[in-house]
Amino acid sequence: MKITILGHVCIDKNTSENSSYTAAGSPAMFMNKIFKQLPDNQVTIIAPYGTDFLAYKNDVNIYPKNPAGEKTLIYENITKAGTRQQKAHNREAAKPVPINNQTREIIAESDIVFLAPLTANYSPEYLRNIFSLTGSKTLKVLLPQGYYRDFDNKDNVHTGSFKDANEILPLVDMVIVSEQDHADMPALSKKWASKYKIIVIVTLGEKGAIAVTSKKIVRLPTRAVSVNKIVDSVGSGDIFGAGFAYQYQQTHDLNKAGRFANELARQCLYYTPNEIVINYQVLIH
Repeated sequence: MKITILGHVCIDKNTSENSSYTAAGSPAMFMNKIFKQLPDNQVTIIAPYGTDFLAYKNDVNIYPKNPAGEKTLIYENITKAGTRQQKAHNREAAKPVPINNQTREIIAESDIVFLAPLTANYSPEYLRNIFSLTGSKTLKVLLPQGYYRDFDNKDNVHTGSFKDANEILPLVDMVIVSEQDHADMPALSKKWASKYKIIVIVTLGEKGAIAVTSKKIVRLPTRAVSVNKIVDSVGSGDIFGAGFAYQYQQTHDLNKAGRFANELARQCLYYTPNEIVINYQVLIH
């Protein structure tokens, strides 16, 4: 399966439940770690980055091949009891990669295209151009967390509003959000599913998730992990999203995709991002 993740990469400075570290971050990098452990995937990340990211790039297939400057977006994350405080630095380095013949080819050949920004830099016009290149069977998935972020002059991250929702949501097939992204995300998800005829997945932490379509709501329960056993929860929502879209593209079954994604996210809670090891046989049974 050819998978493209469009958005941002970043350098994460994380203090989480039982760990503290600096590592490559972003939904793109978390999802890439998972897809590399699932069979028959070819993953490309399209994202801006600087020379300070080269130490974290390793064998990641990221376009463009060379950094655009010196700086990469940096996120500081402090997570305690499931609550996260954030700062974002170097936001001027988060401009989207220009659309050219190479990006057009990557997008056109994709089975799944994820849009996973960390800031709201990806405009509706840019995305209309990008998604016009996809085939009829391409699954287009939005993780909109970057559109829900505002920043103050001290680089603190605050919850904002998805200002371009009316223009961006009609361009995708599926949206994966957290209940924390909006004061009443379940109600908003019903509105989106009905208005745009898309699938909206709302993650609910230890309660699992729900899948909302224009016709029904499907509950996707999970087995909770006790807080004292969680090594690191950073990126768990992104990992859930990766697993859900991967399985849904193959089965077109919301329940199967939900079981797969919940178990995948659950397994990863026992590791830091650099140490994640998944048990594929458990995922498919």
